[in-house]
Amino acid sequence: MAVTGDPLPCPIDPRAILALDSSSARVSAAFGERVAEQPAERDQAACLVRLAAQVSEGGRPVAVAATVGPGSFTGIRAALALAQGLAMGFGVPAVAVSTAEALAAEVGEGRVLVAIDSRRGHAFLAGFIVRAGIPEEILPPVVWRQGERLPGGDWGIIVGDAAALLDPRAVPSWPRAQAVGAVAAARLSGRILPRPFAALYVDPPAVRAPPGMGVAC
Repeated sequence: MAVTGDPLPCPIDPRAILALDSSSARVSAAFGERVAEQPAERDQAACLVRLAAQVSEGGRPVAVAATVGPGSFTGIRAALALAQGLAMGFGVPAVAVSTAEALAAEVGEGRVLVAIDSRRGHAFLAGFIVRAGIPEEILPPVVWRQGERLPGGDWGIIVGDAAALLDPRAVPSWPRAQAVGAVAAARLSGRILPRPFAALYVDPPAVRAPPGMGVAC
């Protein structure tokens, strides 16, 4: 079930949330004190299932959170399906976290621009004001191509796996499940706005999906 209605009582410990991410070339899962991460250019679905089982063994989360995009088509669909199935099994909410939110939350404080590699020759950009690790979106995801002016003016910090395209001094970064859990906890407690539990579109789909199935990109 997705997050709907009134927020849960706060504060919520992010470690009580089973958090999943397979939106990039690195797959990760976190629950309690357990964190598992593995590079996975292929077989992201199988890798995510394995890592989720490792971290959640013997426990019951208060919610299951997953990144919904932008990012890998296959990885995002795998995370959405797994999170929804686990949430139904545990009888807890499924919480959506954007890839950009998870990346921005790692910064802690500041005006943050997230740059995500689309793997189609351009990047997805999203902007945030981050306070105490809670990202407030001020620039929804947009497509950006090299040579174009950066939207939204000056940015103090640039993160993401395409950050070096915008600033050669920037160090590439990838979302981590712990940050997914932290954003989900803030969303559950009403500190940031709800987000639909569905793939986040930026580009038009590059493939044609069967009827009734979405495409994450």
